[in-house]
This record gives sequence, structure tokens and C-alpha cells, in this order.
Amino acid sequence: MIYKDAAISANVGTSTGAFRITNINFSTQDIGTAKLSFHLFKNGVPLPLSAVTGKLVMLMADGSKFIKNITIVDKQNGKAEYVLTSDEIKHYGRVQASLNLYYNNKQSLGVTQFTFQIDKDLIDSDIVPIAEYYIEDFETLRQSVEAIVADLQEKFKDLDNVETKAGAQEKADAVQANLDTHTRNKSNPHGVTKSQIGLGNVDNVQQASKQDFDLHVSDATKHISSSERTKWNSGQTFRITAENGTQKYNLTEGSFYDSLKDVGTVSFYGTNAVIDNPSSSSLRGMQLVGQPGIGMGYAVDVNGNAWWFYYNSNHTKINWFPAESIAGAQSKVDAHANRKDNPHAVTKAQVGLDKVDNVQQASLAEFNAHNYNSIRHISQNERDKWNGGQLAKLTKDDGKRTQLADGADVLALSSGFYFANGTSVKNNPVENDSSWFNYDVVEGDSGRKSILAWRSYDNTLWHATVHTNGVFKGWKRFITDAEFETIVWQNVTLKNGAATGDRPFQYAKCGILLLLRGHITATREVVCGTIPADRLPANGAAVMVPVSGTTGYSKLFINASGDMKLTGIHSNNDSNVTGYYMDAVVALN
Repeated sequence: MIYKDAAISANVGTSTGAFRITNINFSTQDIGTAKLSFHLFKNGVPLPLSAVTGKLVMLMADGSKFIKNITIVDKQNGKAEYVLTSDEIKHYGRVQASLNLYYNNKQSLGVTQFTFQIDKDLIDSDIVPIAEYYIEDFETLRQSVEAIVADLQEKFKDLDNVETKAGAQEKADAVQANLDTHTRNKSNPHGVTKSQIGLGNVDNVQQASKQDFDLHVSDATKHISSSERTKWNSGQTFRITAENGTQKYNLTEGSFYDSLKDVGTVSFYGTNAVIDNPSSSSLRGMQLVGQPGIGMGYAVDVNGNAWWFYYNSNHTKINWFPAESIAGAQSKVDAHANRKDNPHAVTKAQVGLDKVDNVQQASLAEFNAHNYNSIRHISQNERDKWNGGQLAKLTKDDGKRTQLADGADVLALSSGFYFANGTSVKNNPVENDSSWFNYDVVEGDSGRKSILAWRSYDNTLWHATVHTNGVFKGWKRFITDAEFETIVWQNVTLKNGAATGDRPFQYAKCGILLLLRGHITATREVVCGTIPADRLPANGAAVMVPVSGTTGYSKLFINASGDMKLTGIHSNNDSNVTGYYMDAVVALN
């Protein structure tokens, strides 16, 4: 439900006094939605509303009066409410109201008196208020009716000579008879429920006897003593864990510093998403706090790695330090003990050998035996012979080419014979070519060298020179007779209705020339055929081709994209043109 909820707080005391003017404003169109919500206090704490009936008295601006029971919504916290009916909300103007509490032990309290306003909505301009009186409970009704009867009887004393006195008395007697009958009716004629008398939460079950109650009161085991209460109240009330014994703080974001710096001694858990987590995994730990802003603690991650930490009041973050494990410390000691590289820098003087050179000693007999061994020693003739031979290795020891390491620069090779995959070396004749290549390198003076490179699978050969001071002159490919004597012709892809005439339309690449041949029928001014773009001049070309059927020419445009188009014609008789001879030679650069 949707309500216009007006909150009214009241403290039970002796200062109820005059009507409290509020800023509560309802409209005559707030039908079923105008709610007064009461929150009652006594001595600053919520007033319990058990065994009590609350009555709201409303005196409308037109003199109408309503006495209604309020609905208790929270007995423990002193909360109740009342929603104005469709009849009450029509009595526009200033409303005086009071809230009274009637307890089952016959006590009662006047809680508060206040005013609120009901404004007449424009749509309700035809409302004519009629004074009404509504009393919700029977006792008040009975008292009101008796007052009305007494008032009528008093007025009848002055009406003895009025002709209608007998009729009026008869009516009054009938009202009194009905009232007496209603008063004697003890079968709950108003259908009052247990909720309406403040017992909505009471079950209809047998109550304990006074003897059972006294036995419970005297049970010292079930009840605590004053000394126990004092002892327990003096115990530790601050929890360092959750109620189930697990960590108190579970962090999945933010930082440990911001989350822990002001919470005292606690246990905690954090995932690797916490920004100042020293571990790459989640960890759990404990924080100890001596005074506000100063803390220290430890934490262990899921892999068994441990850290200790601290922070002071002038820090802006937690300072983490890895904790050394027994195994880690022992491994460091063992590593030091096993070192054979003189970790303490002991000198030969410290061990009494400062006069001894660090050379291996041999006996005189061993020296003489070695000195006269002609097998192990060479002669001068042998020395001259070997010094006059080729000293630089051009191949491996088995006479085969040397395979180059990944990333080797072909231009930086010394004299020799090598091989490599084309994609694994720098400055290969063809970039990103995964074929096997053989390299022959001969160095000269002043940084000059000549290089031959063979692509193994198709026997293609390149040569290059590195000139004086290492200036690379580039790769040049050897052109063989096969490239001129063997030309591979391929068919042009015809488009837009173009068709083969006397001979198929074909193309071939020969060195730096594009060769065309064939005879076609085609429509001018539209693309008639296409070839791969890598076989074309970079900027396209245009050539003249002869026509068939008469004497004449048309212009053939070859675009850089590979598309070809015939355009224009110059002939003896255009109507006799039957096709086009596509025999042409086009320069590629």
C-alpha cells in the first residue's frame, strides 16, 4: 500500500500541555492513504505497548468528533499507527487530536495533544460537511447514549405542553430499552478480537499455575545471581572473531590498512583482490592493537608463506615483512656451508703461503720426462708448415656447412659456408621466407665482403656486396635463361558479359613486362576482365588494342587493382566491330 505517512514522536511526561501545532497536511483526496505513525517514549527509551488499548480522539473543524482505536505495530519499540477513513478525511479544516492509552489494569495515560490540517481538494468543491460522531468501543458508546438520553429527558421537562411529548418519550424509552438489551448482551456483539484488546500475540493455551511460577522463580540453576552478572559484565565483550569462531573481517576489495586501522584487535581474511595484499593468493591473519592508530600482526597465505606487519599513527599504509621459516633459514645456512668459492675471502697469507705462486708444481723427474717427449712437442719444421696453412675455419670439422643460430645477421658473418631457415636470420634476401638458404661468405679488407645466397628448394641465387666500411649494397637476384624461355600463361578472369573470341584472353609476367594475348568480345566502358594485382604496374597503364571486323583501335585501361576496361573506339566502321585483339606488352615500372 502507498501512504502519506506523518510521523509523530511523543515522550510520556507531565508536559503534555496545550495542543502541539504540527506541519502535517492531508487532502480530502487522501482516501485510505492518510496515515498517522506514532513513536512513543518514556524517559528517553521506547514505551512498551503490551496490555494496552490506544485511542485517538479527533475533533474536526465542523464540530464532528471521532474516537478510534489505533493499531499497535511494534509493542516492544512503542510504535502504533492510524489510517483516516474515507468519512473522516472529508471533514476538512484544522483538526485537534489527542492520543490516550488505556491499560488492562484500569490505568490510563494522556500521551500527546496535537493539531493537523485537512485541505479541501479542488475536485471536492461540492462537499458539504455534516457533523458526525463516531465512538469505536462499547463503553464509550454506552456513556454517550446515556448522556444523550439524559439530555433528552431534561429537555422533555420543558415540553409537557408540547403536543409531541408522548411520541418523543416513547422514542426515548425505545432507545433506553435497546440500550439495556445491548448492555446485557455478553456474547461479544461487536465482534471484538484479541488484537483489538492488545492480546494479539497471546495464544489460547493453558497458563502456568502460581505454584509452577514460584518453582521457576526459585530455580537457581536457570537464573543468574548478582555475582554472576557482575563477573560476566566484567568479562571480555569485544569479539576478535565472528560468532562462529571464524575471522571477523572478510575482505574482497579495498585495502587492509583502511579496513583494519581503527577496529582494534581482530582476526581477518583477504583475497588477492585487496590492493595491499603482499601475497598473490588469499591469506588469513591476526592484528594486535596497543593503542589507537598503532598495530602489528601476522598473516599466512594458502601456500604457507608468512608475513608480519606493523603501522603507526603517522603511517598511511601497512608495512609488510616476510617471516623467515625454519626450512628457509636452514636452506640459507646449508647454501653458505656448501659454498666452495671462499665466501670469507681467506688469503694465502692467512694460511701461511704468501710466498707461493698459484701454479701447479711438478717434480724434476716429471719435468724432464715431459721436456724430452718428442711426440707431445712439435718441431720447427712442423710449426712452419702449420703456420703456412689455412687457419680460419670455413666449415665444421666434418666439412659441412655451419647452421646459423636464430637471430644471426647474414651481413655480419665472417668468411665461411653456412645455412639457415630464411625466417630465423636477419637481412635474408627474401623477408619471411621459411625456405632453407645456403650462404657463401668471403671477407676482404676495409670491411668489404661478398655474399652468395641460394634458396635450396628452387635453386634461386642472389648475390650481395658489403662495400668499404661496411656499406651494404643490397641483394641482386641472378636471372637465368629459364625465366625467358619458359613463360607460364594464365587465363584472364572475364566479367560483365565479356567472352572468348578466336583465342583465349591470357596474361604472363616476363621480368619487368606484363604480356597479354587473345581475342575477346566485350562491352566497352565496363570492366571486361581482371588479373591479380601483383602482376600489374603500380599505377596502372593504358594501351591501344586493334579491333576485329574492320580496321581500328580501342583503348584498354589496366587499373592498379587488376581490373581492365575497354574505352572509346576509332575505326572505319564502328558497326562492323566484332571483337578486340588483346595482344599487348605492358611495362611494369
